[in-house]
Amino acid sequence: METEEKNVYEVLSEELSSIAKHRNQQRMIEDYLVENHQMMRGSFIELVANPEKAGLLSNEELAVFIHAMYIITQKENLSVINYFNNKTIKAINHFMFSKPEEITFPYTFSPVIRVTNEDYLTAISYKDLAALANCGLLTYNFDTQRLAKKTISKTGKIIKKRNIKNASVNNIMKLMKEGKYNPSTLLFNVLVDGNSSISFDNGELTIYKNSTLNIIDGAHRLEAVIRMIEEDPDYEGYMNIDLKHYPLEKAQKLLAITNTVNPFDKTLTKYYGGEEYGQEIAKYLMTIPVLQNRIEIKTAVDKKISITNFAVLSEAIQEIFEPENTKDRYDIQDVLKKFYEYLIPSYDAELVKNRIKNLESSWISHHNMHVGFIVIAKELYDKYGKDFPVDKIVEIIDQINFSKESSPLNDIMGGQGKTNSNKVKSLIREYIKSQVDNILKD
Repeated sequence: METEEKNVYEVLSEELSSIAKHRNQQRMIEDYLVENHQMMRGSFIELVANPEKAGLLSNEELAVFIHAMYIITQKENLSVINYFNNKTIKAINHFMFSKPEEITFPYTFSPVIRVTNEDYLTAISYKDLAALANCGLLTYNFDTQRLAKKTISKTGKIIKKRNIKNASVNNIMKLMKEGKYNPSTLLFNVLVDGNSSISFDNGELTIYKNSTLNIIDGAHRLEAVIRMIEEDPDYEGYMNIDLKHYPLEKAQKLLAITNTVNPFDKTLTKYYGGEEYGQEIAKYLMTIPVLQNRIEIKTAVDKKISITNFAVLSEAIQEIFEPENTKDRYDIQDVLKKFYEYLIPSYDAELVKNRIKNLESSWISHHNMHVGFIVIAKELYDKYGKDFPVDKIVEIIDQINFSKESSPLNDIMGGQGKTNSNKVKSLIREYIKSQVDNILKD
């Protein structure tokens, strides 16, 4: 038995040294252990960094770690049948690590300086910061953060993921390890949503049950802290916290003017910080089912998922409809909601399902053509009012030549990249308006 134990520890030490060179493998094994054995996140990363701690593992824990490494690496020398009896092997699938005491709301920050009833300042240790995130109390809100990574599932559902740049995280970690990283300020927000509540008393800020605590700025620094604590649970450091108690819209505007390490995309800044009626209307349209997750809030449009971007849509609405007050805003919202709810299903293949393929032969699928669609909506509104006949949308579009073989749009769209984009949009607007005027005059 002593020989077997010696062998397993020797192999474990060698393989941990190998895995230490492969960050992706570490994270895959870590994720496997968290998902299948309820291991506290960071435990495997800590073992990689401190392999001598393997001697403190129970026989069952040792078997579970070895098995997880085998599942991910598929190395035969990590097969548990080489080291453990049948009883231990059978118990692996049912083994769950004991859980540490979970952090839950209510949660109290102390000491805290109250600036206003919405604004507070405090500091938090790296260990407590990582615990807040790992326990799910501190969350990432896609509506108040940077651009998300989008993918389409097999069922066609659009899935958002955090867009964390590993290079930025690794650079921060390098500075931390070298003792060169000075405390900086993270931006948190307890979302005012009707469920969240806080109280301040004698230098203590308490966040109560059912509250939503979001990180607004500093996701890369937070990720660096989490990874540092995973590698060394006793690593010491702290971050300053600027903690807000804002509703969503106010939090977005705050983010738009916040300087960050990774600068914001220009379109995203418009989305978060814009106050024009056209921008408010575009935000509203993004909530209706036919456009949900289809309007990109960055400048570059993901052709597989998005059909246009926020800047194109909002600027077209502002310039073409020229809303001047809240009445205009709500009237235009109603008109465009009706317009797009008929347009998208009518041209589902061209605008959504087969958009990439259709782009090869038709300008109707181009993201800038939404300038033209807004023109069509405005012309229908001017002629018929809010009760415009929706079948006119198809009647008009079907009479406009969008073909890349013969359309006059070729001269306009072909200049993209060479001609100022605003000039291109202006020419699209003029061309589509002339076409609609001819069609509707009959």
